[in-house]
Amino acid sequence: MGGSAGGGAAGDGGTGGDAAGAGGNAPSPCAHECLDQCVEWGGTERDGVCEGTQVCCEGATPPAENPLAHLVPEAKEVGLLLANRFSRQMLSFNSVRYLPGDGYKTACEWYGSLGVAKMTNSQDLLNALVTKFNPLKQNFVSDMVNVGQDGKHVDRYIFGIVPLEIYLQTGDESYLPLGTQVADDQQVTNQTRNAIDDMFMMTSLQLQAYRATKNDKYIDFMAKTMVQYLGAQQQNGLFFHNVNEARVHWGRGNGWFAAGMAEMMRDLPEDSQRYATIEAGYKKMMEGLRQYQSPNGLWYQVLDMPNNPNNWEESSGTAMFTYAMIAGVRRGVLDAETYVPVIEKAWSGLRKKISPQGDVSDICVGTWYKANAQEYMALQRLTGDGHGQAPVLWAAAELLR
Repeated sequence: MGGSAGGGAAGDGGTGGDAAGAGGNAPSPCAHECLDQCVEWGGTERDGVCEGTQVCCEGATPPAENPLAHLVPEAKEVGLLLANRFSRQMLSFNSVRYLPGDGYKTACEWYGSLGVAKMTNSQDLLNALVTKFNPLKQNFVSDMVNVGQDGKHVDRYIFGIVPLEIYLQTGDESYLPLGTQVADDQQVTNQTRNAIDDMFMMTSLQLQAYRATKNDKYIDFMAKTMVQYLGAQQQNGLFFHNVNEARVHWGRGNGWFAAGMAEMMRDLPEDSQRYATIEAGYKKMMEGLRQYQSPNGLWYQVLDMPNNPNNWEESSGTAMFTYAMIAGVRRGVLDAETYVPVIEKAWSGLRKKISPQGDVSDICVGTWYKANAQEYMALQRLTGDGHGQAPVLWAAAELLR
């Protein structure tokens, strides 16, 4: 295309050279950038000749090449397998008033499944997940918050992320207050426990409310809380389950914090007064985790004791760390050259833990504080449990984002 205007002119000396001979009005080569897209990438189209179908563009920012693109086909396969599995499962409760103590894992698996539905443009899957939620919709807020002070708990309130994600994907405003009212109530009730698990349970709810409303009060509240919790980060970048009652680097506990920081880095503006602190804590944790990855690509039940014969490679923490690293690389916060090999190794290890039916194995049972590392190592290993299914879904959805 770029060379055709002048070619005929030189060839016949007559009509083809008319433009050039009449004062140089032939289209000029592009003086800016020739790109496949322009306006879509934030640029302005300019006059000028480009090759093929490219357009002359000024001020565009083409998307960075995805260094994890080679994992996308596997992520789609795994994500849809696990999400469809979840969509078909029956719930063990018919109201959030009767959430079991570990009901948070169901919310997390729902959130991951909705993410996969969005990233794969699967309307049937989205419809199934919304239909599954609708029996819980009536009296959702009152059933969640009117349960006495003991019921105002991060492990319950996280369920607000599900209607918020449904609202974000469908635009149906009837789902919006189901999440925002729960998030608002969390802000006026003291739900911090200084357990590192809090940093996903609270963060995901407050950020979902921020994403749905763009009201800064949600992200500001959570960023402030996260900075307070980062005060417990150890020199190796990791966290104890609790600095006073459980001085053990439990895998999934650290996974909750890693995933929460990854969620925060997705939305927190770089000019926020707390951005630098959270980014530094996140990078320090990711670097610390790199040192403890097993030869199989997984992380251990107790992270810093890889040589203990009673220790074992645990799937839920591994999936959370994998998700957190994928998110960091995709956003340019983590160096791709350093972390892509870590992610590849972890994803390969996780895939070997997933059955053809979509059941993840070697998942630590839900637990509260334990007295020592040996007690964490002795905890039961489960297969197909939401604690492990959920973060594999998050990782798959993030690869697809």
